[in-house]
Amino acid sequence: MKKIFTFAIALLSMFATTQLATAATGVFNVTVPAGTYQCWIMGNYAGISWPIAKATQCTKVDDTHYTVTLDDATFTDGITLATFQYKYLSGDDWSYVEKNADGSELAANRTYTAGGADVVVKWAAVYNPTILPLPMNVTIDVVTPSNTIECYIVGNFNNWAGPTAPADSCKMINMGPNADGNIIFEKTIYTSDANKLAYHFCSGPDWSFEQSAPTGDFKYPEIAPSVTAWKAIYDPSKLGTLNFTVNVPVGTAAVWAIGSFEGWDLTKALACTKNADGTFSFTVPMVMSIEYKMFNQPDWNHSEMDPSDPTIPIANNRKAAYPDDKNATITVSAWAAAPSAVQELNADKYKVYTVANSIVVEGVTSQVSIFDVSGRKIQSAKLAGKFSSKALNSGLYILLVDGASKKVAVK
Repeated sequence: MKKIFTFAIALLSMFATTQLATAATGVFNVTVPAGTYQCWIMGNYAGISWPIAKATQCTKVDDTHYTVTLDDATFTDGITLATFQYKYLSGDDWSYVEKNADGSELAANRTYTAGGADVVVKWAAVYNPTILPLPMNVTIDVVTPSNTIECYIVGNFNNWAGPTAPADSCKMINMGPNADGNIIFEKTIYTSDANKLAYHFCSGPDWSFEQSAPTGDFKYPEIAPSVTAWKAIYDPSKLGTLNFTVNVPVGTAAVWAIGSFEGWDLTKALACTKNADGTFSFTVPMVMSIEYKMFNQPDWNHSEMDPSDPTIPIANNRKAAYPDDKNATITVSAWAAAPSAVQELNADKYKVYTVANSIVVEGVTSQVSIFDVSGRKIQSAKLAGKFSSKALNSGLYILLVDGASKKVAVK
């Protein structure tokens, strides 16, 4: 019984003390490639989904240097300079995000260091404000290895929805082999601006099947690309259900699985079921293989930690494949943020009240969860706007809204 009350005690104790945070400003200086017209910064200060509409334009110092000052008093979700993660872009769109020299994604998000100087070595594309958007249909033929069965195209034309998006938006047509025996797939897509069109391929409806060579994205006008290797070859005849049991640290009240099987989309995070023995479980149906990580909130800042060093987040994705992992047990050693560290709900941002034994929250941006004082989850919903709970029994409840919490009494 001691374990089941740990989460509730930690949350309730939070309301017994007032923690004051001192706002701080950070100066960001960055060197960019020659030929850059603009520089923008974007990060978790704007919310867990990094909405590009809230990117901040930097001030130009000279042709290859930009600067910007950010005040963490304006950051959302309790983010401070100490927990700020970010990237640079050459325009206000993810099509222009910074890349490694070989065109691949950065190994990790940037973090702030006072007095530091950042360097961008390459852009995914360079935004040119003098060039008008070029809307058009583009037909793409890709050459793939001879053992490829299916092929999916993903890119900024569908907001990188991933191969888990509706099949008709990204599944390509098998056009048969070429003279070398390699398989050609074709798809006609619409892009609102071919100038910034970037795309990638997967051999199946899951990011665990993405191309491994080449590693970077393809760009318009390269409309006849070639993939020479996949992370894995998807075979629709070898699908099955993966069942997971998760051992977690004492006091864990909720667990989410986020992975390739739902496009690494936080809004589709899979809430796990809490079992009587304190473990959690979740199921991923009809897959061949997946990559994933565990979180104690559906937020990139609340991931599981490295078992060899609990002060840093786990670096590599977990992997599972059917049938070897059809009944797997995994262990999470620590979380990046303990439940007791949850920020108190901002009363100026959210309106919370009760009506006829229901808890109502106005101003939700992503998710709401309700727990009773024993730490048992009563209800959870992903939405933006107004949330109304089901009818609740009289008593004390813990409300988690967009990563922040509040104690609510229902009479």
